[in-house]
Amino acid sequence: MALQRRLGLWASILTAWATTHPVVEQATCAAEPQAKIQFNLLDIPSGKLVPAMVCIRDLQDNSVRLPPDGRIMQRVSQTDEFYRGVEYEADNPDWIGPARKTLGKGDNNDRSYVYEELPSLPFWHEPVLYQTQPTFSITLEPGRYQISVARGMEYIPVTKSFTVTSQDQQHTLKLERWVDLPKQGWFSGDVHVHHPTTEKVHRGFLLRYAEAEDLHVVNVLEMGHHRGTDFKQLGFGKKFRECCGDYCLVSGQEEPRSTFGHIIGLNTTAMARDVATYDLYDLAFERLHAQPDAVVGFAHFSWNGCDLPRGFPWYVTTEGIDFVELLQFSRINTLDYYDYLNLGFRLTAAAGSDVPWGSTLGEVRTFVHTGDTLDLDRWFAGLEAGPTFVSNGPALNFTVDGQLPGSEIKADGKGSVKVHARAWGHEKVGLPEVLELVSNDGILHEARRNNNDSNELSLEVEVDISRSTWLALSTRCANGAVAHTTPVYVVVNGEPTWSPQESSRIVSKQLDAIALIEAEFSKGSDLRSRAIRERLDRAKSYYSKLSAATDQALRE
Repeated sequence: MALQRRLGLWASILTAWATTHPVVEQATCAAEPQAKIQFNLLDIPSGKLVPAMVCIRDLQDNSVRLPPDGRIMQRVSQTDEFYRGVEYEADNPDWIGPARKTLGKGDNNDRSYVYEELPSLPFWHEPVLYQTQPTFSITLEPGRYQISVARGMEYIPVTKSFTVTSQDQQHTLKLERWVDLPKQGWFSGDVHVHHPTTEKVHRGFLLRYAEAEDLHVVNVLEMGHHRGTDFKQLGFGKKFRECCGDYCLVSGQEEPRSTFGHIIGLNTTAMARDVATYDLYDLAFERLHAQPDAVVGFAHFSWNGCDLPRGFPWYVTTEGIDFVELLQFSRINTLDYYDYLNLGFRLTAAAGSDVPWGSTLGEVRTFVHTGDTLDLDRWFAGLEAGPTFVSNGPALNFTVDGQLPGSEIKADGKGSVKVHARAWGHEKVGLPEVLELVSNDGILHEARRNNNDSNELSLEVEVDISRSTWLALSTRCANGAVAHTTPVYVVVNGEPTWSPQESSRIVSKQLDAIALIEAEFSKGSDLRSRAIRERLDRAKSYYSKLSAATDQALRE
């Protein structure tokens, strides 16, 4: 009975409370109407659907939207995603790649600080790009949007605005070439990419990424340092090359990497690594060149990075460097390149993105002439020999007496050579504004763009040859895109293709750089300090002999 009385009391209290506090039903917000937008990326030359690089923006607030759910991108991808390895989901139509930052100052966690405010791709005006499947969908609420699509620099970028209502839509975006360089014998490559390849899903990501960027040779580098290596590779050599059609992965190394600079070994058969002699770069060059058909290069030459010219003046004298990264991070370093050419060194022009510090595969490209088909052995042989040009937009065609860049032409010093030079582009990728034929003596000839509709500049000239010289071609576009060839070397009576008139200034510059290293290691009695001083002495001796020889040439 007591329990019933208590329950009755609680019922009375609740009835009284309900009388004075009527229940208010909460309004439920109707879901925002959404529509599913499907995009088909159609490659016009082949008639097939292909992957590509995409950015979708809301034109009302400029937010970047990501497939498949249309969520607003909160932050761009970070370098640690590439350290871990991006996994490609081949059977997932909604899979997208990392959203890569392309504009604004980087902090090395999203893109390299070296870009500063330069765009990663001169023709790409969006804040990011990400890889998609050939057909993909995105769900969006009503509003105005814009999609931008790119497939490397040989295709015309596409930008399309569209309005979303409550109805589903489907759009086919046509990707057309403005140039087909493989048909002219030139196949693109990136000499500097970091990503693990130990897992099949990692290799699948890179191969599909290469297809999305229409990049033919992806050199994936295991990256070393004193403590170990990152971006592990499944293996090295021809057995571990992997191709899907004309898109190929080849393992190499960025090793050694110290304050004296970063070295690239391509087409290697094994990691050439010795921690005990880590800073003795000549030994590293020997280990790499002992591997059949390996090619050795110097990274980050384009931006005077990694303390350049700290170590480069020293170990360029070993003559163990085949190529330099002339173009990287939207920067090109012709100042130092011409100096070394004017000392008689022969260095192939190459370009590498340094992904993930670079924004995307092939944002700068090394084009190597291999003939009608992609042959990887010929590609690496060409990279060493020099039939190359680098670009982040325009195309180049350059011959001297019919010979491609990297060639040596013998002359008697009493005649001339015929130069054919052409640069061309597209208004949405980069139209050449100036074309320059450059040599030891500076700019020999140039063509400039007039106010016309032509997409190309050309030169047909004869150059008198009285002494050994190098000849190279370069172009610049209004949007900042550039291209540059490896030189053709015209040799008279076996003399080097140096510039005796410039030698004194350039050698002084190299010796000043060597002196800085000497000061740092001058008092050390340990084996490393003694070995470095010994190698610096060798370099100084090299420059001393070079100066004596160029002085003699001037007297004659």
